[in-house]
Parts: sequence; structure tokens; C-alpha cells
Amino acid sequence: MIFNTREEAGRLLAQRLEAYRNTPDTVVVALPRGGVPVAEEIARELNLPLDIFFVKKIPSPYNEEAGIGAVSETGLMQVNPQAVEALGVSEEYLQRRARERLEQMAAKRRLYGRPVPDFSGKQVILVDDGIATGSSMFLAARALKEAGASRVIIAVPVAPAEIVPLLKEVADEVVVLHPDPNLIAVGRFYRDFHQLEDEEVMAALARHPGAAG
Repeated sequence: MIFNTREEAGRLLAQRLEAYRNTPDTVVVALPRGGVPVAEEIARELNLPLDIFFVKKIPSPYNEEAGIGAVSETGLMQVNPQAVEALGVSEEYLQRRARERLEQMAAKRRLYGRPVPDFSGKQVILVDDGIATGSSMFLAARALKEAGASRVIIAVPVAPAEIVPLLKEVADEVVVLHPDPNLIAVGRFYRDFHQLEDEEVMAALARHPGAAG
């Protein structure tokens, strides 16, 4: 399955999420930035509010591109214990990088002009443009539950087939349009997979009310 754009993928996901149309206390939440166009189409099609939730990876001290953990904007952190032990990463390093990431996410919140929503009692449809390793999505689902979400529904266009059963352990429902047994890169499933800019995210959020209305 190949999607032309993230927006097309969002419209197709909305068809699978029809049961949530106009449901009270339900919000579509995107992982920025790539998840925002997908989530915007779901929110539009189902007449639901749109919001965002930040998760950032904690990089290896030897390679900024290699993640050894992640932290959510609510402060929930998870690390890969095998990687931490193999690299000899200290707790001080993890805490310092987590603080940096929290400051970065708070700055993006201010830029986007959206306060952190109160997720208490909300059904959250958690959306990204695809899943590669699943680390960000796993942490986001756990963090939203910890923040009081009554249910978390993970909805993505594409994910590795072997990850789907694991996602069901952290979410109440999982919707994947294309579970792929040999997924290498999410971008291969889109004809247009351009990197989103902050301006595109802000424009999408401006078009839709958030969880707070």
C-alpha cells in the first residue's frame, strides 16, 4: 500500500475510525511534526478536536542520531537498558539530556501556541504518519494513560507487522492500515513525504480547536 500524501492516509484512517465520529470527550492527538497532517484529516472527517503531544528521543553520547531512550513532555522517561549498559551511560547524562529535551518541547509548545491539554477522562486517538521502531509511540501511549486518558487508540497508516501485537499491550485499540512484515523506512510508503515545517503545524492547529475547545 502506497499513500500519495499524509493527508490521504489520514482520510483512509478516518474511515476505519468512523465509530468515533462526534463522540464526546474524544480528541485526535498527533505526534509532531509528521503526524499532524494525518491527524488533521481524521479530526476534520470525524468532527473532533485536534491537539498534539511531544515525545523526544534521548541520544547516545557518541551519536546524536542514535536514540537510547525517550522522554515525553509530561516528564515520563524510558530508556533502553541494554544500550545504556553497553555504552556505560550515566544517570546524570540521562537526566541532563532529558531536561534539555523537556525545555525544547516546552519551547515548541509556546511557538505553536497550544497549552498542554488536560487529558483526564478523554479518549485519545493517537496518530503518527507511521511507526518504524515504535519507541515514541509506546512512550506516548503510556504517558497519556498516566496523564489520565480513559482510553488510547493508536492509529497509523503503516507499521512493522511484528510491532502491532506489542502496541496492543499499551493501547486500548490499534488501527494500522498497512502492517508490513518487512518495513525498512516509513517514507517508502508515501509518494510525498516532505519534512514538515513548524509553519505547517501551526496552520493546522489554527484551523482546529484543541482538547480544551
